[in-house]
Amino acid sequence: MNLRYILIIFATGMTSFLTTYLSSSINLAMKTIGEEYLVSPSELSMLTSLYLLFSSIFIVPFGKLSDTIGPKKTLVSGCAFFVVSNLLVSVFARDFTSLLVLRSLQGMASSFLVVSNMPIISMVIPQQYRVTAMGISSGLIYFGNSVGNFIGGVLTEEFGWRSIFISAAIMGGLAFFVIQFMVPASKVEREASSGVDVAGILFYGLALLTLQTGASRLNSLEGQLLLAGFVLFAVLFVRGQYRSANPVYDVKMFLRNKVFAAANISVLLNFFATYGTTYLLALHLQCNRGMSAVEAGGVLLLQPLMQLFVSPVAGYISDNTSAQRVSAVGMGFIAVALLILSMISEGMPLYFIYTSVILSGIGISLFSAPKTSIILGSVPRNRKGMAAASNSLMRSIGMQGSMIVAGTSFLIFVGKTDGIPPSSYDEMLQATRLCFIIFTLFSSAAVFFALIRKPFGKVEAVSS
Repeated sequence: MNLRYILIIFATGMTSFLTTYLSSSINLAMKTIGEEYLVSPSELSMLTSLYLLFSSIFIVPFGKLSDTIGPKKTLVSGCAFFVVSNLLVSVFARDFTSLLVLRSLQGMASSFLVVSNMPIISMVIPQQYRVTAMGISSGLIYFGNSVGNFIGGVLTEEFGWRSIFISAAIMGGLAFFVIQFMVPASKVEREASSGVDVAGILFYGLALLTLQTGASRLNSLEGQLLLAGFVLFAVLFVRGQYRSANPVYDVKMFLRNKVFAAANISVLLNFFATYGTTYLLALHLQCNRGMSAVEAGGVLLLQPLMQLFVSPVAGYISDNTSAQRVSAVGMGFIAVALLILSMISEGMPLYFIYTSVILSGIGISLFSAPKTSIILGSVPRNRKGMAAASNSLMRSIGMQGSMIVAGTSFLIFVGKTDGIPPSSYDEMLQATRLCFIIFTLFSSAAVFFALIRKPFGKVEAVSS
């Protein structure tokens, strides 16, 4: 493999890393931000939820954009937007509301990245290196989610929480220059188009928006009406996409491609079950166990360390056996880890938490690369942008759902408070335990979906 391909894999991998790094690195800064702005745990969860909401809203239309103008233009534009939205935090984040607005812009910027980096690998990297490159990029998505906690904790204690966003801007700028000068312009295979499906984009955005806002007001009539609106808009979106000649999201792929559908569902369940774990453990270790941000980050660092060791082995095993079975075993490890955490208490020995974090790291490594390869390998070349968007959409909705469960649990057990008072720590523990029980059930369901395969033979690796 020559230097140019290595740099392209590095840059696209960096964009994969940044999308989850920017959502997880803020977890260990939550306590500090809550004390600075005097906001409750349920309100703090909005910092992550809004990032994921806007990422989810724009993934589908930007996936369509990537298929229309090409992944390079989409990714370069996204990197520039990403850098600017992060640098603005140091200037404009003077209150909690302005920070929420900037987090929304960052979520929008991240959606540019996730729909275009994998198609670049699929189209530019030679076939003999492609699965390895996708494994690296997929691993960095999970690695960013895991190591972001530790890096965010260190940056918060040493330089203040705003330095997290400066670090993301620097990495985004580096990826921008490598992609701009190293990735060749791709030939776009355009299909006959009947225009932009404005109604589809509108119903899709309204469905996600009403889900997020309704869940944050679950204990009120307004919240229940918003959730009813979510069901209505979701039905209208799916119905419209099925009938549309030029859909923003090809719903028919789910109905006609069993492997594509099952792989996407398993990705959604995986992130639903795992994403909120780091947020919950970060607060538990700092509030209920009295750890500093760096100490809590050190515990959570066990997960990405396991991913570094296991991911190369997982890729080799997947290439030589069944990708579905490898990913199912990975989900099994995750389910066991969450089962341990479902019994969490202030008296639980720390080595149980260490064990669960290690098992989760092993499971994520075994799950990630095979699923990405299966999803992109199950569609034709001119649908890879949409397939990448679908994979990213399932990931984002899973993460959003995970944070909705966490935020709603804190709202029910703790309520709205000024900051995070020690008097609420017991209620926070009850909310945390309930979340882990729910996550255990969903991770167990993901094992089943991870096993679904074609009626005959083995799913092929990604090819051009």
